[in-house]
Amino acid sequence: MRYMPLKRVVSLALGALLCGGVVVMSLRIQNENERTLNAQAREQAQALVSYAARNMSRWLQEKNKSELALMADNLAKDPLITDVTLYDQRGVPIAQSGNALPLDALLPIGSDNATQPAQGKGRQPFVEEVKAGEETLGYLRITFEEEQQLKPIRDRQRHQAEQVRLMLMVTLLAGFFISFGVRRHYVRVRKHKKLDKSVTPEEENSGMVTRRAPARRRKPRQGR
Repeated sequence: MRYMPLKRVVSLALGALLCGGVVVMSLRIQNENERTLNAQAREQAQALVSYAARNMSRWLQEKNKSELALMADNLAKDPLITDVTLYDQRGVPIAQSGNALPLDALLPIGSDNATQPAQGKGRQPFVEEVKAGEETLGYLRITFEEEQQLKPIRDRQRHQAEQVRLMLMVTLLAGFFISFGVRRHYVRVRKHKKLDKSVTPEEENSGMVTRRAPARRRKPRQGR
C-alpha cells in the first residue's frame, strides 16, 4: 500500500486550515456588519420618534386632536413608516394614522400570539414618551418598515462579500497552481541531480559510460 508523504499531508492540512479560517472570518465579519447595521437603523428610528414626540407635546397639551391626527397622517406618508399612533397616559389611543395597526398585530402579545404575527414580520415599532417638562402626557408609537429600510444596504453588503470571496478563491487557486509548478520544477531538478551523481568520475574517464551518438541526417536523394 502506497502512503502519502508526510510533507504533502502537512501541506494539505495547512491549506485546509487556511481555507477554513478564511471562511470563518468572512462569516464573522458578515454577522458583525449585520449587527452594526441593525443597531444604526434602530438608533436613527428612535431619534426620529423622539423628535416627533417633542413636536406633538404642544398639541397634546392643548388636546387638539385634529392637529395630532394630521401630524400622524403626515408622518405615515413616509414609505418607511407603517403607521403612527398617539396614546394618552392610560394607553388609550388619542390620534392615529389612517392605516394604523393594533399592537397585537405587530408583536406576539397575549396567549393567542405565541409567535410574531404575519403583519409584524419585517416591521419594528418604537415607543417614546411625550413629555411636558417632567410630566408624561402620553406615548407615541411609530412602526417602521425595518426590512424595507435595510434591504438596499444588505444587498450592497452581500454583493461586496461575494466579490471578496471570489477574490480569495482566485488567490488560493493561483497559489495552488504556483506551488504545483514550483514543486514539479524542484522534483525535475532533483531527479536530474541524482542521475548526475550516479555516474562516478572513474567510470566517465574509463569510458564505461556509453553515450548515445547524435543521429546523422540523411541526405535527400536527388531526382533523376
